[in-house]
Amino acid sequence: MKSEFIECPLLDSKTEAKRVLDMCQGNLEAAMGVIERQFNTLHNRAQVLFSFCGIVITVTGFSGRLIAGTNPVAQGSIVAGLGIVIGCAFYIFHSVMTLRWASQRLGSDPEIALQRLIHRRNHKTAAYRRGGYILFVGLILYGTAIAIMLMNPIALAVPAR
Repeated sequence: MKSEFIECPLLDSKTEAKRVLDMCQGNLEAAMGVIERQFNTLHNRAQVLFSFCGIVITVTGFSGRLIAGTNPVAQGSIVAGLGIVIGCAFYIFHSVMTLRWASQRLGSDPEIALQRLIHRRNHKTAAYRRGGYILFVGLILYGTAIAIMLMNPIALAVPAR
């Protein structure tokens, strides 16, 4: 039995607002609940990216000096990777995690209010996607530095404290 998947084109915010309102039988509160759950999903996923950034920063605190001491390429890779990861964290915080209360921008027309929320959600979703790609580049550089360290094992001459 062949399963068919029909690709649906992305809807513009006006069409999506109409569909969400129709789905919720014209109830603005219910429609806003649908969009709110989508914002929650987006913020939860952005939090995962923050967690990855935190892991990189923590590992750098424990092992960064050892990794950077391998050779200049590892040193440049770890510094660049760390810089990109920190930049990614700032970008995600600034672009995805900023708060604007939906109730402050309702206006009198429920459809226009939903269009604004959907437009904002789409903007944040695109920023989340870009942030993920930025983080991935930082992780590649960071992983390169770790790989260089692992391929060049040397006896540690670090005093134990």
